[in-house]
Amino acid sequence: MPAWTQEADVAGRTLWGRIMEHPFIRDLRDGSLGDQKLRFYFEQNTTYIDAVVRARALAAGKAPDIETRDFCLERGPSGKNELEHQMRLLAALGGRADAEPAPACLGYTRHLLTIAYSRDTVELLAAFLPCPWTYDEIGSSLEKHLKNPLHLDWMQFYWSKEHHVLCDRHRAIVDRLAADLPSRRRAQLLDDYLISLRYELRFWDMAYRCERWPSDRWIEIR
Repeated sequence: MPAWTQEADVAGRTLWGRIMEHPFIRDLRDGSLGDQKLRFYFEQNTTYIDAVVRARALAAGKAPDIETRDFCLERGPSGKNELEHQMRLLAALGGRADAEPAPACLGYTRHLLTIAYSRDTVELLAAFLPCPWTYDEIGSSLEKHLKNPLHLDWMQFYWSKEHHVLCDRHRAIVDRLAADLPSRRRAQLLDDYLISLRYELRFWDMAYRCERWPSDRWIEIR
């Protein structure tokens, strides 16, 4: 039986390609991404990261071993606090730390928090995996292209060796925990992974369009 992450990689490659080709990533690569879209991204992503920290803490409390528990509680390579870093970037762009979650952000965070509250640690780690894994590949694809200092400050973490190691550890832990699961459980992990991968695509699209709730637009039109 192949490692679970190998199955996930094959199953998600079409969605993965759409993420890598998204206009947000394209504009970031060629330097044309507007500050308004990036500001909206950080307003939403700081909310997302805060939810992930909470979800990982919940998963740590149910972890089956010390290695998994400690991984769930880590702040990041070299003690990097990703939330504080992005809050500083948000402030530099004049964004709001208390911005209302957009539909895609709310859906994604509720997806992860529900799994963290109601299910096992391996399921949260599998559902969260698309985030660091795709950013690892996005970062590598942008390494030699970014010129804007703020873009560099944001993305260089994701193409670093430390981030590559972090992703390797994440995949290895999920593979170890999933190895002895019955096929039904492995299939559920894959479903959760693909839902999160769809949310990753939606998150970039949300930021590019500065997504708001449909009722907000209806009120403005009125």
